[in-house]
Amino acid sequence: MSIRTKDLLTYASACAFALAIAGCSYSAQMVNDKGVTVNCVSNGVGPITGMAAKSNYDACVAKYKALGYHEVTAP
Repeated sequence: MSIRTKDLLTYASACAFALAIAGCSYSAQMVNDKGVTVNCVSNGVGPITGMAAKSNYDACVAKYKALGYHEVTAP
């Protein structure tokens, strides 16, 4: 059974479309020694906004860690 060029292009296009619309979400709850909490949350759809979401999330976490907050871990 051989794969026709049209079928291959259709499959490749479908894979590219799926990757382009894939979403990502990052979140962390941060707490300081006084019990004050903040949430660092960022979402993106596709590779470009996904990278921007990760960058924004990392910046938020770094900012609050510098202020003495630490990430809350799940029980």
